[in-house]
Amino acid sequence: MVTIVVIVAPLVALIIWGIVFDLRRRRSPLSAHDIEAQARRAREATDARGGSGSAADSGGHAGV
Repeated sequence: MVTIVVIVAPLVALIIWGIVFDLRRRRSPLSAHDIEAQARRAREATDARGGSGSAADSGGHAGV
């Protein structure tokens, strides 16, 4: 019985901690591959609100 408490309980706790850590990491708002998607969403949100019409809003091609 003591063996179960000494060996199995910490092992189960470590596995649960690893699962929770992984889930939190996956929910991070800006991972390396999501930066471009976040920028696209921000541009779409700006366009939906009417935007300012500047070169930054038009993709950097002002007057072209």
